[in-house]
Amino acid sequence: MEAQPEWATEEAAPVAAAPRPTGPVKWGEIEGRVLLTGTPPQASSAPTSATVASVCGDQAEDRSLVVGGEGALAHAVVSLQDGAALPVPDAPAPQPVLDQKQCHYEPPTLAAKAGGELVLRNSDPLVHNVRAQAGTNRSVFNVAMPLEGMTLRRPLPAEPGTVQVRCDVHPWMRAVVRTFDHPYFTTTTPDGRFRMRVPEGAHTLVFWHDRLPETSRTVTVRAGETVQVDQTWGVDALRQAGSAK
Repeated sequence: MEAQPEWATEEAAPVAAAPRPTGPVKWGEIEGRVLLTGTPPQASSAPTSATVASVCGDQAEDRSLVVGGEGALAHAVVSLQDGAALPVPDAPAPQPVLDQKQCHYEPPTLAAKAGGELVLRNSDPLVHNVRAQAGTNRSVFNVAMPLEGMTLRRPLPAEPGTVQVRCDVHPWMRAVVRTFDHPYFTTTTPDGRFRMRVPEGAHTLVFWHDRLPETSRTVTVRAGETVQVDQTWGVDALRQAGSAK
């Protein structure tokens, strides 16, 4: 399988750098937990194939909704709405890595910097391909990864948004990458927790999940302090997998 041209037809304008502060930046932290209340639906599963069953099992479970104990919601994306106007932190955001493990993308949701690189890894002794699309089915890249241990790097679109990732060889494999024009973003851990270092001041904190309605909270952070902000969705707000707008 040959890779199709990647993001070569259009060059988006570079994202303007966030303004530097005129004096020392004072920092605080926001931490919290994201929960889903109610009984989550049982994850659907799809049959794999005889050629991959020894590596991936005979059924592949949908991982678009990962809920742990006490309703902890993993892989929710938390960001600052005003991040592009804030001072750039000293430590860069960690490089996003999308792995292919036992015929699943790991993690199923990533947050990344728009215009940055996405690291692709194949941990399976199988042939995979990674097809990424943004907006209305606009191709970002489509690459074959036939070797176990193979790693590739591919650029993400310069315009912030959502990139859907699929494997044409194993159609149950799906992931989503949420991109931003600033570094103030993170994803929740398996126990639903997140933590973010931010400049002092008032901020709008945005909570996003591929199957839930986006919501936001206004929070004021003082230098040297940690503010607790939790988010709870009910199961009645869930959309079907693959139906997010």
